[in-house]
Amino acid sequence: MLKGSYFVTLLYALALIVLGSHGLAQPPKSPNFVIMYIDDLGYADLGIYADKRLNTPAVDQLVKAGQSWTNFYASAPTCSQSRGALLTGSLPVRTGLYGDHLNVMWPGAVRGIEPSLTTMAEVFKRHGYLTALFGKWHLGDAPDLLPTRHGFDEWLGIPYSNDMDWSIGGITSTTVFNDLATSRDKWKKVGKIYQQQMKNPKVSDWNVPLIHSRARPDGSYSDDILERPFDQTIITQRLTQESVKFIQEAGQSGQAFFLFIPHVMAHVPTFRSKSFVGKSEMGRYGDVLEELDWSVGKILETLRKEGLEDNTYIVFTSDNGPWLPYAPEQAGSAGPLRGGKGSTFEGGMRVMTIFAGPGIQSGVVSGMGMDTDIFNTFLALADLPAAPTAIDSVDLSSTLKNGVPSPRKFVPFFNNSRLSALRLGSLKLHFNSVKGATHRVPSISPQSLYDLGSDVGEHYDLSQSNRADVQKLFDYATAFDASIHRVPGIFDQQKKIDEE
Repeated sequence: MLKGSYFVTLLYALALIVLGSHGLAQPPKSPNFVIMYIDDLGYADLGIYADKRLNTPAVDQLVKAGQSWTNFYASAPTCSQSRGALLTGSLPVRTGLYGDHLNVMWPGAVRGIEPSLTTMAEVFKRHGYLTALFGKWHLGDAPDLLPTRHGFDEWLGIPYSNDMDWSIGGITSTTVFNDLATSRDKWKKVGKIYQQQMKNPKVSDWNVPLIHSRARPDGSYSDDILERPFDQTIITQRLTQESVKFIQEAGQSGQAFFLFIPHVMAHVPTFRSKSFVGKSEMGRYGDVLEELDWSVGKILETLRKEGLEDNTYIVFTSDNGPWLPYAPEQAGSAGPLRGGKGSTFEGGMRVMTIFAGPGIQSGVVSGMGMDTDIFNTFLALADLPAAPTAIDSVDLSSTLKNGVPSPRKFVPFFNNSRLSALRLGSLKLHFNSVKGATHRVPSISPQSLYDLGSDVGEHYDLSQSNRADVQKLFDYATAFDASIHRVPGIFDQQKKIDEE
């Protein structure tokens, strides 16, 4: 009997070992998340609407394997505001990450993203994720405002746009805003030279630093300027190399990760590495896009090699539309859409967006989505509770995985603090704005109504023949605008630096 019981016990132990070796007794590994964020990408630059002369096999692969959203929006038509919204899940007017005179952050700003705001990186870090950002930050350049103070373990990149930190005739990109009343006159003095630099850019024209920052285990930080000015010709290569290294190290550690790659390109001035100069059939900007596609390919290749492809969710999107005054040599195309960067027409805020990852159904989705939605969508995909601070984040995971219609019913279009338009279903209403006692609200004189289902270019105003729809959208917009608890914008609080 003793021998028999020993044999049974041994078989039971072996069975447990076998089950454990097949992972049946282990909880599923948390998924990884990667956001590839292209600066100033035009709606028709890449993906299903791209010019066929471009060679972009990696993005084409994402389109084929993933889910393309043709009605996805940035929450603002400029970069600082949309970046803040993406990371917090809340509209800029709720967080103060906007300005009515300055619509982006410039070097030397007094304030930036507040410590009280919860970022996506902070939530993932609390749940044991490794977090990293490689690229452009643009939410404050003071030490206490850097990405490592807002949930990222590591950051390598630039603190603001690559066209900032210039000096022309004693006027700099910071002192030009010392007195907002005289800024226009200062711009007149430097404008022609500045535009010429954009047409024939040299790395030395902009004194933007490349910074490497780490959060130490003891709660302190290391912040090192690696170059100044940074070499813009190799920045896409460098950010890609850092991202690849991070993925490899995370894969070896076995920890789940959240990786944000807000590329410096394709913001003007555009630069590309030597191996991509003249590579495309579409000039300088085409070269930049093909190098960005190379970057996407390296990320996808690394995920495959590390065995992480089947447990990683990817979003490929942009912060706003193309900067049209610089097109076509240095900027992209909104295709059939009206307007571009800085505009609340579709071309300024509708952005090419692809989701890919385990269980995501391939194809095209015509339902609406916004950058704020990525926050709670990612948390749902990670089986984590929604973030209560991400007020404007709608969970899109049921659409991604189950094919149900998008739960987002409307999209607001803000021009800084002002609600300038609203989309409800396929209808979009643009309206005049007046200054109220505390903030701007829609006036009683709507300007134009468009049916985006049949008029994506916003050419045919239906406001006179569809008064009932005008009133419906106006009432909806008024109620939504009144429901917002606004925080005063911080971008206008530019640091006063003595002019030399």
